[in-house]
Amino acid sequence: MLTDKLLKFADEFDMLPESGVVLACVSGGADSMAMLHALIDVSAKRGFSVAAAHYNHKLRGEESDADEAFVKDYCVNHGIEFHAGSGDVKSYASEHGLSIEAAARDLRYAFFYKAAGESGAVKIATAHTADDNAETIVMNLVRGTGQAGLAGIPPCRGTIIRPILRVSRDEVMQYIKERRIPYVEDSTNSLDIFTRNKIRLSVMPVLKELNPRFNETAAAASMISRADEAYLSALADRFVEAHCTDNRVPISELREAPFAVSSRVIRKLHGGNLSYNHVNAALRLCEEEKNPSACLSLPDMVVHRDYGFLVFGGGQNVTDGFAPVYLEDGERRIIPELCLKISCKSTVFDDRISNVNKSLTSFFFKSGDLCGTIIVRPRVEGDAIKLPGGTKSLKKLYIDRKIPRMSRSVTPVIADDIGVLAVYGTAVSQRAEPSHGDRVLEIVFSPA
Repeated sequence: MLTDKLLKFADEFDMLPESGVVLACVSGGADSMAMLHALIDVSAKRGFSVAAAHYNHKLRGEESDADEAFVKDYCVNHGIEFHAGSGDVKSYASEHGLSIEAAARDLRYAFFYKAAGESGAVKIATAHTADDNAETIVMNLVRGTGQAGLAGIPPCRGTIIRPILRVSRDEVMQYIKERRIPYVEDSTNSLDIFTRNKIRLSVMPVLKELNPRFNETAAAASMISRADEAYLSALADRFVEAHCTDNRVPISELREAPFAVSSRVIRKLHGGNLSYNHVNAALRLCEEEKNPSACLSLPDMVVHRDYGFLVFGGGQNVTDGFAPVYLEDGERRIIPELCLKISCKSTVFDDRISNVNKSLTSFFFKSGDLCGTIIVRPRVEGDAIKLPGGTKSLKKLYIDRKIPRMSRSVTPVIADDIGVLAVYGTAVSQRAEPSHGDRVLEIVFSPA
């Protein structure tokens, strides 16, 4: 039974409080409605109370508003404290260079924390299931991930708890049917327009055909990966504590460390979400014996050699910028000073491809809106970029995005004869934004 499974899992990770409020994040779908119902059942035995929070992403028009009204009505009719929030996800995504999925998650969780503060909640419960966990592991594997990605969705993270993470979607539907719990369907769940949907609709059925207990084996693998990741991350923490000061790491010590440790040290000193290629590029700086002040531009940060050290976050050796690179269709270029490779090609834009990605290292520009020569260069005085909120100078953009002063002269800017088209790792202009079927120029940065 779902409630019993929830209780057993919650007790294993000490999720549920003996008193106070648990805020249930409720979309109105079957998973979250089942979790809300089960938490209310459990609360009567454990002594805590349950409140509900719903975030309206405003992405599906009237359907989104109907979902909010459904959850509100259910809570009002059942005497459940209710909190509602909403936001402009599309504008937030454009402004911060995020995918729609990532922007929605950021805004949603910001609201949940706000609602928890208003209700005095000590825990925030999300309705991730065993199916969600298995899908996440597969999605991370497809995108390219390390041990942390293979660990899947954590049962707890701070005040966030996932009490039905070991419950399958089939078990949720059985519980919903037995208890006659109403719920709403998100029409986009049946469309293969997002990566997760494609995996859910096309990949998971095949995996479950090969192994009907795939959810369970994925959950077991994620627990092992999580334990391994925690151990290796602790080793990297000890390395940083023992050898690193002022974001400087001695190259000799880093080269002697196993890759499992050195790669995590790189990620910890960077402080962001680096790809495998980014990590390898940073480690290759350790081999640049002939160039004691070689540097590498990573998202939001420059890493450079200072003789026997790698320095994260800029320094005197990286203020001179780099030589401009001119791009031609079908060609590849190298920025040796930054250890970056750039590819440039014409293609046709598919609107299922986001014009920006999380790290803003790939760009699509409508060919008909481009003027003259395409160049990748450092920022120059007077540079400005057209963003959703209006045109902004790059000087102000760099300040707003907290780009380190010493990194600004080595942050690549893509421009044509009219002006700035994008800033590597930071922002993309609306000026040459393509639509489905447009002929576009695709520009991709990768470690050299």
